Amino acid sequence: MLLLFALTACSQPSKIYSKNQQLGVYFTVPSGWHLIPEEEIRGYELEGADAATKTKADLVLWQEAYSESKGTSAKNILQLEAPKVLTAFARVRALTMEESNAMSYNGLRNLILPVTDLLSGQSKIVDEFQLLDESEVVSDSARGLQTIFSFTPKSGVNETVHQTALLANDRLSIYFFLVRCTTECFNASEESVAEIVESFTVKGSR
Repeated sequence: MLLLFALTACSQPSKIYSKNQQLGVYFTVPSGWHLIPEEEIRGYELEGADAATKTKADLVLWQEAYSESKGTSAKNILQLEAPKVLTAFARVRALTMEESNAMSYNGLRNLILPVTDLLSGQSKIVDEFQLLDESEVVSDSARGLQTIFSFTPKSGVNETVHQTALLANDRLSIYFFLVRCTTECFNASEESVAEIVESFTVKGSR
C-alpha cells in the first residue's frame, strides 16, 4: 500500500499546461495552482462596461488565468490593486484595422498602464512608478516587448508586474501575458516568475 502511494505521488505532474492549440500559444504554471476560467474573466470585465470595452472584449480570442490561491478571482486578475499571491494571465485578442495600423512598441508597452507617459511624467494615475527592465522579444510568428515595472495604486500596496506583449507578424492580433503580485511577493518568488515567464510560447495560428 505504501509503495503504491509512493508511485502515485511520484507520477503527479509538476506543471499545469495552459494552451490553445489553434492559436499556437501556451504557458505553464506549477502544479497545484488554481484556474480562473475564461468565462469568469469575461463576465467580470463586462460588468458595467461601456461600449468600447464591450467591443474589445468581443475581440478576445482566448484568455486564461492561474493563481497560487483558490481565493483569487477574476476581479483580482483584472483590477489595478495587486493580488496578494502570484498570478499568471494570458490573453490573445484580435485587432481592429485601426488598431493594427496604429500598433507600435509603445502601444504594446502601454496595454495595462500608460508606461510611456508615466516615464515622461505626463501621467500621475499611480504612485512610485519604476521601469525595472525592458527587452525586445522576437519569435517566428510575433515580436514585441517584455517589460518589468513596479507601481503603487492610489489605494493599495506596491506591486511588480512582468508583462509580455507581442504583435503577430500579420498584425491581426496581440499576445499578452502578465505575471504579477505585490512587490514583496514578487521578489520572494523570483525563481517561479522566471520559470513561468520563460514558458510562455507563441507559435501562431495554424
